[in-house]
Amino acid sequence: MSGEQQIVNSLLQQMDDAVVAEVKTNAAYVEDLLFTELLARMQLRRSSADILHQVNYQLTFVQKNLDDDEFVVTRGC
Repeated sequence: MSGEQQIVNSLLQQMDDAVVAEVKTNAAYVEDLLFTELLARMQLRRSSADILHQVNYQLTFVQKNLDDDEFVVTRGC
């Protein structure tokens, strides 16, 4: 597992832990906020077309064709 993936996994675990610790928190809304903030951050470095391509790729190819395989992001090395 790449160092980047470990960072993301750790951050997501922290988010999950915080949602559980705060009883009044809506987990689905937290995920919506995370997605919105991630898109805004991506816009600083990528074009809208690139972001849309990435989202479409995730929704079509990865989710429908990989069955139970773990998706791995590589850095092109």
